[in-house]
Amino acid sequence: MKIYTSNNLFRFLVISVLVLFPAILIASEYTIKQGDTLWDISEERMKDPFLWKKLWKANPHIKNPDLIFPGQKLNIPGEVVEKKKEEIREEVGVVPKKAEKEIIPVKITPKKITAQKRNYLTSREILLQSGYISDNIKSIGKIYGSPQRKTLLGRGDYVYIETDRPANINDKFYIIGKPEKVIHPVTKDDVGYLVRINGVIEVVGENNGNKKALVIESYNEIAINDMLLIFYPVEVSVEPDKERRPAVNGNIIRLWDKYNMSGVGSAVYLDKGASDDIEIGDMFDIISSEKPHIPLGTAQVISIKDKTSVALLIKALSEVKAGDLFRN
Repeated sequence: MKIYTSNNLFRFLVISVLVLFPAILIASEYTIKQGDTLWDISEERMKDPFLWKKLWKANPHIKNPDLIFPGQKLNIPGEVVEKKKEEIREEVGVVPKKAEKEIIPVKITPKKITAQKRNYLTSREILLQSGYISDNIKSIGKIYGSPQRKTLLGRGDYVYIETDRPANINDKFYIIGKPEKVIHPVTKDDVGYLVRINGVIEVVGENNGNKKALVIESYNEIAINDMLLIFYPVEVSVEPDKERRPAVNGNIIRLWDKYNMSGVGSAVYLDKGASDDIEIGDMFDIISSEKPHIPLGTAQVISIKDKTSVALLIKALSEVKAGDLFRN
């Protein structure tokens, strides 16, 4: 014997009322199709699959609710007042409460966006050749000889090296010439040393106790006693999406070639850097340091240090020299 608690009894009574005593109904007729069930028909025609028993009761010629056949006629009771019916059913826990608004999933077709080609600010070779200004050069060794006894070397040549740390096969090192001291052309302060990379070597083994390396890249002539720096990957920056012109003023403190004036494509070295809010890709107008301060061209920053930066002249109206101004 099944025992009902007060809550279960309440639910039983309410469900019985919904099934046995519907509101005023308006009947209609439905012809059963292949694959139909009373559950499905109740959901489609009476808006509630749980009313299948009421549908069955309204059709006494259906002896077994699981045995219905295509072509049979069903008497469809009229719909009860849906809002009131649903409130009662949700209240007694027969069905979960429905969301206020049904969310219908929408298939979204991804839109193909053509990738825009972005140009690099410069080449890796120029970026390495232009180098940087630093007051701290951390050399870890040098080139001290050549199997062919050459004094000037280039790509494809072998060299003997000595380092202050172990150098294993496949290790790489940057080659730099003798760093050049940079003095500010206006303030006469000691700015640091200009470090420019001349090439890259890779350790290949030993020869009679000598550590042997191959020059795999060369941008300038490489000489005996050139210094070695730790190798690190260098990535060339791409042009920024929007042109940036920070309100920073200063002086050009050094040219690519200190003995000559510079033109388009040449590197110039600025006395402001990251600590002055300069970023790679920034643009500056170059003007003469002498009155009437005529425009000389435009430069774009390609690398930065804390207090200095390197820029390329991308436009030249006249020759530029050390001491000229940059500003926006």
